[in-house]
Amino acid sequence: MTNVLKIGGNQLDDPAFIAGAAHIVAQMPQPPIIVHGGGKGIKALQEKLGIQAQYVDGLRVTDPATLEIVMMVLCGQANLNIVAALIMAGAQAQGFNGADRWLLKGRKFPHPTADLQRVGEVEKVNIALLQETLAAKVVPVIAPVLLGEDGGFFNANADRAAGAVAAALDAEQVTFLTDVPGVLNEGKVITQISRAGIETLITDGVIKGGMVVKVNAALDALSAGVNKAMITNLDGLAAGTGTVVTG
Repeated sequence: MTNVLKIGGNQLDDPAFIAGAAHIVAQMPQPPIIVHGGGKGIKALQEKLGIQAQYVDGLRVTDPATLEIVMMVLCGQANLNIVAALIMAGAQAQGFNGADRWLLKGRKFPHPTADLQRVGEVEKVNIALLQETLAAKVVPVIAPVLLGEDGGFFNANADRAAGAVAAALDAEQVTFLTDVPGVLNEGKVITQISRAGIETLITDGVIKGGMVVKVNAALDALSAGVNKAMITNLDGLAAGTGTVVTG
């Protein structure tokens, strides 16, 4: 049984959060596949370099200068910190990005109304590489930087990348780990939500920003054959609670 765990970038500057997530993962009977973000670190470095972050529907517009920052943060600090925390928690872990044995082949993300430049989507996953890693009881920790056929790189949204990896491996579950206990409505967690319910809450403005990307990634994974998708926080990951997204 394969599980994919997506860790949000907003939590990666909190050592206690990383250590807590690593402890939970280390106790799992089977190693999951981790796909991580790095949005907060990317934005901080953009600001230091005087680059204004731009977003369209929760996706970061990625010009060449921003792509360099994305590669530095995701493939460097963010990935290393997660791998190190897992090792210290007693798990075996290895960092990957899309260029490693062409783990994640990418192409330009076709946004209907805007040019997001080097924002990509996963076209193909090197399933054999991940299966080999899991068989060795090693947690793959994936930075969602994709390698394109042109030899260049794409910045992939980590939620969408996690969903694509889960779908490619026919995963049992994909879990989106964030800083809220699930999809919220008037401050309360929605324990289960359908595609129709999601569309209604997006229209009503209850689900917005980055959560729109998460729920859509969950729905895409379910459509591709993943059995279960959940959105939760660290406490929910330990307890098995959060918002279950159904097709």
